[in-house]
Amino acid sequence: MKTVLLTGLLFFIAGLYVSTDFRFILMAVFLLCLLLEAYIDLRYMIIPDEILAILSLAGVLFVWTSGSRWQEAMLGSFTGTALLGVVYLLSRGGLGLGDVKLVAALGPWLGLSGMLVHLALAFLFGGLAALVLCMGGKATMQSKIPFGPFLSLGAVLSFFYSTRILDWYCSRFL
Repeated sequence: MKTVLLTGLLFFIAGLYVSTDFRFILMAVFLLCLLLEAYIDLRYMIIPDEILAILSLAGVLFVWTSGSRWQEAMLGSFTGTALLGVVYLLSRGGLGLGDVKLVAALGPWLGLSGMLVHLALAFLFGGLAALVLCMGGKATMQSKIPFGPFLSLGAVLSFFYSTRILDWYCSRFL
């Protein structure tokens, strides 16, 4: 029941942001892929490549139909993949390759600035969740916590609100 309500809420928000039926369908694919990916990663600690392929294809179509710049989309993919790739290499198994591939698939949806906001939010929420789990005795420093759900949450928030988040951040800290 919670998943149905969450999906309905996300579709309602998506309807406020898109102006054509085809773009709404692409937005629905985006949201459903992220919900499915978060659930599977939370449950099985994997991110299926099939979901990433669908997310990537829908992202390319979204860029094509929205008049967005290809350079921005590719720069978002490259930057996100490079940053999370470094974390993947340095973490020595603490972060999965599926997380890196997910970020690459999100590039067309988020662009460069959205990707930076997305990663900041994902690490913030993931870190807070890990802290709460450790303080509550549900996890230790050696526990594996799936990062995909936090990447999904950060992607949704960044897609809809990255401009507002960046404006707020710049007005407060720069």
